[in-house]
Amino acid sequence: MSYNQLISRPIKTNAKQGSYRPAFFDLAAFNLSNVEFHSRMFNEGEAELALLTEQFSFAYLREDKLRTIHAYDSQGELIPFSQFNNHFNISISSSNLFKSGKYLSRIFRPTRFGAFFKNIDVNINNSIPISKVDGLSVISVDLAKSLGYTKAEANESAQFTMFYKEGLVKGHCVFSDKIEHDVIVYGKDNIKSEIKFNSESFYLAIEPTKLSDTLRIDIQSILNLWDLFGQKQYFAWSVEGVNKFKEDLFSGKLINWLDNFDDIDPEDHDNENWTLRKALWHKIDYRRFPGLVRQAWSLFRSSMLNFAENKNGTPVFRIPVPSGIRGYFRVDLRNHDKDGSFSLSSDKTDVELDKYGNIWINPQIIEDFLSVKGGADLDDSAGIIPVEDGKAIIYRNPNQYGEYGLHSITYLDNLGPKEVNKIINIIPPKKVSKPKEEKQESTGNKLFDAYLKESKKEEEPISYTRDNLLRTYTKISANSANIGTAANGEMHRSAIGITNKSLMKSFMKAFNWNLERVIDSTVKEGISSSEDMEAVSLMIEKIIDDKIPTAKSLVHRFPEKKQPLVTVAEDHPLDEMLDAIKILIKHTDKEILGEGSVSKGNRVKGYIDRIEVPITEIGIANIENQMIDAAQTHLKSYNRSMAIMLDQTKKLKVYERESIRRKEIERIQSELRESFCQYEDEEKREITKHWAYQIYKSERAVHDSILWMEGISDYTIQMFGKVGIGYQIKKNGTIERYNQASKEMIKVEQIRIWSSKELKAELYKESQEIIICAGKVLIGNDEHNLGDECKIQEGDYLVREVVQSISKKTYRPLKNSLTLYLA
Repeated sequence: MSYNQLISRPIKTNAKQGSYRPAFFDLAAFNLSNVEFHSRMFNEGEAELALLTEQFSFAYLREDKLRTIHAYDSQGELIPFSQFNNHFNISISSSNLFKSGKYLSRIFRPTRFGAFFKNIDVNINNSIPISKVDGLSVISVDLAKSLGYTKAEANESAQFTMFYKEGLVKGHCVFSDKIEHDVIVYGKDNIKSEIKFNSESFYLAIEPTKLSDTLRIDIQSILNLWDLFGQKQYFAWSVEGVNKFKEDLFSGKLINWLDNFDDIDPEDHDNENWTLRKALWHKIDYRRFPGLVRQAWSLFRSSMLNFAENKNGTPVFRIPVPSGIRGYFRVDLRNHDKDGSFSLSSDKTDVELDKYGNIWINPQIIEDFLSVKGGADLDDSAGIIPVEDGKAIIYRNPNQYGEYGLHSITYLDNLGPKEVNKIINIIPPKKVSKPKEEKQESTGNKLFDAYLKESKKEEEPISYTRDNLLRTYTKISANSANIGTAANGEMHRSAIGITNKSLMKSFMKAFNWNLERVIDSTVKEGISSSEDMEAVSLMIEKIIDDKIPTAKSLVHRFPEKKQPLVTVAEDHPLDEMLDAIKILIKHTDKEILGEGSVSKGNRVKGYIDRIEVPITEIGIANIENQMIDAAQTHLKSYNRSMAIMLDQTKKLKVYERESIRRKEIERIQSELRESFCQYEDEEKREITKHWAYQIYKSERAVHDSILWMEGISDYTIQMFGKVGIGYQIKKNGTIERYNQASKEMIKVEQIRIWSSKELKAELYKESQEIIICAGKVLIGNDEHNLGDECKIQEGDYLVREVVQSISKKTYRPLKNSLTLYLA
C-alpha cells in the first residue's frame, strides 16, 4: 500500500444528508469555508432565469433541473463561475454539456466514503472485451477500508467513482484481496475523458451495495410481465405480502429486521432520522405504543400503495413478490488474477447470487444476457423472481415489453427461496436489433459524397460557458417530456395486450419507436427522435379515434388534453386488480389502525386500540414534573389545531384530502416544533413525559402522533430510556446501550401569578421582563399577585414564556393564574 491520503476537513454545506456529504469539496487544499447546492426546476421556469441572472460558482444540467453551486473561499468570498474549474483543477473538453453535467454530478454528489489520495496504483487491463466489463472495476479491500469502509470484504461490491488526470471512472466495483494494484480499470473505454482532474491527486468515493431480500414490482413491470404471472397471481402476491407483514408486525419480528445497533457507530446514531429504528436501538418495544405501530404499518403500506400528489390523485402501486430479491449485474470475475484478468469460459449455471447482492453472470453469455435486458450495464440493479425448475425471471428497471430473461440460477450463502412462483405463459424475449448506421444525405454526386464521408470529423468540444449552457438547456427542456410520453405509450400498448393480444402486436408493427433513441435524443447532440415521437402520437390518436377501451388506471398517462376523449374500458383486468389491492389495503388499515375519532364517538377499534401501554411507569415518573403547565398548554393547542383541520377537510375527495392534510399537518407540527425548540433538552424530555402520561391514560391513547413527530421523537425516546421503559445510550468514541432508569435532574425557574379577574396568557406573550416587589409582579403595564408558594427574591427578571397555569388535580387550565418561565 504505497498511496497516501490527503488532508480533508468537513466544511459547512447545505448538502449534508446524515453521514453523507459532498466530500470532493472537503479537500483542505481547496481552502473553502462553505459550499451550497440549489436546484432550479425546468417546469417551474426557474432554470433559464438563473442561467441569465444568478451569480453562482458553477452550474450543470440534469434531466429536469439546473443544479447550481455556490462555493466560498476561506474569506467567505464567492468563487466566480470563470474561476471555478481553475480553482478545483477541473478541465472539461466535451461537445455535450449535458453529459458533462451528468459526469460532474457524480463527483459533486454527497457520499459516505470519499477521500483524496496520491500514488494510487491504477492498472488498465485491456485483456477483457469492454462488452463483458462495461461499467465495472475492481479495487483492493485495503483501499476500500482506507476510504472509511472498515467492514469491506473480498467480493463485496460498491458504486465507484475515481476522478484523476486521465478522466472519470464511474460505475460499480468489486472488492478484491487478490490484486496487486489499488484499482483495476478494464480498458480506456471505462474512462470518461471528457472531464479530467489536472492534479497528481485522485478523488475516490464508494457506496457499498447490498442484497435486498424484498422486491416490489412497479406498474411498468406489472404490465410488461403480465403474461408471465397474470392477474390472480399478482393479487395473491399482494395478499401474501400484507399477511406476512401483519404476522411479523404482531409477533415482534420487525425488531430483528430493523435493530442493527451492533453495526452502527455514534455518528450513525446521531444521523438516523427514522423514528422507528431509533426507538428499536433504545430497545423500546414498538408493540407497546400506537404511534410506533402506525409508523411500521405506514412504511409497508406506502411501499405498496402511495397516493401521488397530483390533481388526478393517482396511486402508485408496487406489489411485493414472494421470495423476490434485488441485486446487481456482475460478470463473474471472482476467479481473477493479480492484474484482474479472469477466464471467459465457465461451466457454471447462467447466474449465481451471493449474500452481497452480486448477480454473477457467466462470462460466456454476458453480452446476450445484458442486451436482451435493454442493453443493461454492470452497474444496473435487477429484480429476481424465483420460479420453478431452479430458474428465475430476471429483469431490469426500467424495462420494456420482452426485456427479461428466464435463467437457471444457483443461490449461494443459503439464499435459496422459501417459495417459488409459477409462470403461466411465456413472453417472447425482445429481439435485439443492431444499431443502424447513420445515413448521410446525398449531394447527388458520388465523388463528393465519398469526400464528405472521408472528411467527417469528430464533433469539436464546446466551451463550458453560460451561453452554451443556455443552448443545451433549451434542447434538454424541450425534449425532456418525450421520455415519459414514450414510456406511457408503451404502457398503453401493453395494457391493450392484456385483453387484445393481436391488436397489441399490430400496434407494435404499425407504431414502432425506439425508447433508447428517445432517451439519447434528449441527452445527446445530433440524434433526432422526431420519427419515434410521431409514432407515439399516431398510436395515441388511433386509440382515441377508434375508441379502443383503455384501463381507467392509465388514463392519467395520456396527454392532459386528450384524457377527456379516452374510452374507458369496463372491468379492465388491470383496474380490477388495482382496485382489489386498494380494498385490501383499506381493510388492513382498519384492522391495524382502526378508524374514526375517539372524541367524536365514531371510533372503530383496531389493533392499536388494544395495545397495553406502560402507563403506570410513565405516571410515577411524571409526579414531580416541573414542566406540566407548558406541556399541557402546547398539547391542548396542538389537539385543537388538528381537530379543526380534520373537520375542515373531511368532505374533500380522497386524493385531495390526503394531499391537503399532509401539508396542514406539516404546518401544525412545524409551529409546535418551533415552540418546543425554546426549551432545554431536559425540559423537552419532561414535556414529552407529561404528554405521554396524559395521552396514554386517556381514551385518546391511539392519537399519540405528537410524541413521534420529527424534532420531538428523539426526546420521547430518550425519556422512555430514563423512565426505564427502554435503554439509555452512552457515546464516547464508541456506542453502547444500557438499561438503567434515572431521574431527570432539572431545575426550572418559574413563578405563578394570579388575580381575582380572569388572566389570559396570550395577552402577555410579548412580555420579556418582569419586576417582583412586595408580593406583587409587574408584567407589561399590569400588576398581579405572586403565588404564595413562590420563593423568589425581589428584583428584575427576564421571561422566556407565559402559559396558563394548570390544575394539578384536574389538569385543566386555571382561568385566574398564569405560569411564567424565567430565563
